[in-house]
Amino acid sequence: MKAAGWFIHPSEHLQPKQTSLEDGEAYIARKDIINIFTDGSKTEYGVGAAFCVLTNDIWAYQWSAKLNDNNTVFQAELTALLEAVIYASHLPNHNTSNIHVDNRASIMASSNSKSTNETARKIFKILLSNPRIKVSWVKAHAGNIGNERADQLAKDATQHGQPYSHTKLPKPYIKGLLRKRMLEVWQTSWKNGDTGRKIYNIMPSVSLRPTNWIREDVIFFSQHGPFPAYLKRFHLSDNDYCSCGGIGTALHYATECIYTVSWNMRKPAPNFEQECLKRVANNLVSRQRIRGIIKFISENRDLFRPP
Repeated sequence: MKAAGWFIHPSEHLQPKQTSLEDGEAYIARKDIINIFTDGSKTEYGVGAAFCVLTNDIWAYQWSAKLNDNNTVFQAELTALLEAVIYASHLPNHNTSNIHVDNRASIMASSNSKSTNETARKIFKILLSNPRIKVSWVKAHAGNIGNERADQLAKDATQHGQPYSHTKLPKPYIKGLLRKRMLEVWQTSWKNGDTGRKIYNIMPSVSLRPTNWIREDVIFFSQHGPFPAYLKRFHLSDNDYCSCGGIGTALHYATECIYTVSWNMRKPAPNFEQECLKRVANNLVSRQRIRGIIKFISENRDLFRPP
């Protein structure tokens, strides 16, 4: 009940053979049964749902509607089945109706008392109180005149059907909208922020994809670590010089410090420093060198203190 928002007592269940996944084409020839055919369709024009009623070889009724373009085919199939079940429930009590569906998943969802799909739950409740309504599967595109007619109605509805707003948008679509909006807000905040500018210059676009950076990578690219230039900036050191005589920045240790020469990379021109950092961030081999430098500095801090 907490998961689905509804509750069905265990003793309440559909009648045996009220729903069937076996081919129900044999029912179509019977004159004492009202045959209803449903279908859903999704084309480049949109999403449509439809059903048609065959009584004594006469097309007695048909219904079709156009759903939201972002609804799924499965939702269209369930919508068509729901409207067909509602129609059948209003027929005289002495009439037996057999609804033919070419989508097994919609039948399974509608006959499951624990289904979390709202439309499927509505269908289940109607079937539960109307045992004379039966639902069976019929093979699609097999020359069945009723199924072919319902299929054509659903396709026509994708362009010309009356708008149908009762079916909610699918959760994946809503999640996609929320994710897109979240990224837009995050991107604006990241672009206009006052902090983290060194990382922003390397990664200006936000992403949900992990960077696979480890602690040493973050220390180097943010330049917040055991670097004299950083320590001086926050008044944790008297000067910003490395013991080798150079200004103790992260890039100094990566390109020219004599104590880290084993990991040194080529020093870029001043106007290309940012591009160099971007290349290093996107190159695993270069990042391995950076990690070696940071670990060496962290383990030998006394070596880098100026005399």
